[in-house]
Amino acid sequence: MGLPSYVINFDELADAIKDYLQNGIKVDIPNMSFSTSNIESLLKDISDKIQGVNYSDLITALNDLGVKIDTLESAAGIIGVQRIYGQTLQIPASTGQYSISFSAPSGGKLTDITYSLSAWNYQDTWDLDVGSTSLFKNVTTKEYGENKHFESFYKVNTGDVIKLTYTNKSGSARTLWADFAILENS
Repeated sequence: MGLPSYVINFDELADAIKDYLQNGIKVDIPNMSFSTSNIESLLKDISDKIQGVNYSDLITALNDLGVKIDTLESAAGIIGVQRIYGQTLQIPASTGQYSISFSAPSGGKLTDITYSLSAWNYQDTWDLDVGSTSLFKNVTTKEYGENKHFESFYKVNTGDVIKLTYTNKSGSARTLWADFAILENS
């Protein structure tokens, strides 16, 4: 078993480690005795290896890093409130194009779109447009729902129409679900 890749509350962990390293482990169990020398030896080894660490400076540096990340997010325009808006559409058993149109309720960035069908056919395709800009075209349907995450978020303004178009080449009836994820300006 290894250590976790991150610590939820570093202050509590740092205090506990510091206390164990400074005071050792005291075991008081009546009518039972055993040696803690192995544990104490391991703790001493840990203490010897990290004795130069100033926990206050480390915590300050981590907090400063958090502030810098917040500033970077703000400068990059990737802060706000993440909202997801879902819609459903019943597709009839006839060929043609069927669309879900969604009007952005506020300005922000389109971060993801998730869509799925109750049944699929490899001939059917998807298109996604924001206003007159095509973000993807003729994407083949898959057996399972899909999520398209935009590595470079797409800016949307209040009222911009996001249109997911399903081309039903197979002519089968089905239900279409779509979720639009927008990081709204705060």
